[in-house]
Amino acid sequence: MKIGNNNYLSVINKMTISQRKDGRYEGRITINGKRKGFYGSTKTEVKNKAKEYLLEIVANDFVPSNKITLNDYAIHWLEHYKKNKIQPSSYSRLCTTFYKQIMPTIGKMKVYDITTKNIQELIDDFANPKDHKNALALSGLKKVVNFLHPCLERAVDEKIIAKNPCVNIMYPQQDCIQKQTKVQTAMSDKELQLFKNTALSKYKNGRQKSRDWLILLLILNTGVRVGEMIALKWTDIDLVNNTMRINKTLQNYKEYESATEITYYSRIRESTKTSNGVRYIPLNDQCKEYIKSLKQYDNEEHIVSDYIACTRKGTRSTSRNLQRSLDRLTKEAKITTHISLHTLRHSFGSTLLRRHVDIAVISKLMGHANITITYNKYIHVIQEEQAKAMKMVNIC
Repeated sequence: MKIGNNNYLSVINKMTISQRKDGRYEGRITINGKRKGFYGSTKTEVKNKAKEYLLEIVANDFVPSNKITLNDYAIHWLEHYKKNKIQPSSYSRLCTTFYKQIMPTIGKMKVYDITTKNIQELIDDFANPKDHKNALALSGLKKVVNFLHPCLERAVDEKIIAKNPCVNIMYPQQDCIQKQTKVQTAMSDKELQLFKNTALSKYKNGRQKSRDWLILLLILNTGVRVGEMIALKWTDIDLVNNTMRINKTLQNYKEYESATEITYYSRIRESTKTSNGVRYIPLNDQCKEYIKSLKQYDNEEHIVSDYIACTRKGTRSTSRNLQRSLDRLTKEAKITTHISLHTLRHSFGSTLLRRHVDIAVISKLMGHANITITYNKYIHVIQEEQAKAMKMVNIC
């Protein structure tokens, strides 16, 4: 089998893996007339060793070649220039774009043959698909280009192609895209009051109805990201200086063996999403009361954990657990609009803006990389406040 003429992913998928008498796994393939064996304690280890071997062969064929497919080159680019060089969650997003949007479409083409027109047609097709392909919102279209452009730029550097075809790509206007970008909403003052009253409700015996509801109130009143709250430890709370230290976050990511073989992971990242994400959030009297109630609940229920957002067994909570608790809360509060965990953070920022807190202060509290991000995320609130101001104008 000539690897240069074939997508090596198919070679991996067709490789037969068997278990030896000693318990180890063995896989064998024939490449360019040579039989090669790979061994490992798991099937995944065997596949990874075969993948590394094939990548080296593919890499050696890259000067220059009109045979290599975009799929083969993209895997080479991901493995050599992205893996272990960016955050696992960022690498996971790149892999998702590759396996979902690139591999089954333009990925089958030879890199040498791809033109700007091909990429533009791909973007237009995802914006307004004519077949059963899932439509992408503007953010999804940008992910496709943000994958292709640096990938093909590297192909230029490696002299696979003379110039990058992923240039001057035009995105359709927002109202010309089939799938509209999701607009984040915030809770109204009435919903906020219903939310608070329900979250603090107790049974007849005086016991708090839900520990998670107190966690949700903390998110709502501090504006922290869900991952930051899940990673938060009791040692990050300073009730002497009344501050909450945010310096880590939970990362969820996926590792792909193939388009269908996916393993899900989560880990605590000892840093925040942005450099400005490391911050100390002042705790107001309400937040201190919620923290006091959490400690009281844990004492009564004999819950011991390093983490503030935890289960009854003391293990770290998950975003799925918190979303379930949020769904129960909104149902009991008779809030009919759908509220996500991020809605709580967005409601925090929106409420501060409506109460005329300076946007630079809000940006710092929320840990945004810069004030422009805050402005763009809350432009709709700013426009609402401008409209209210204009109604009050009566110059002549």
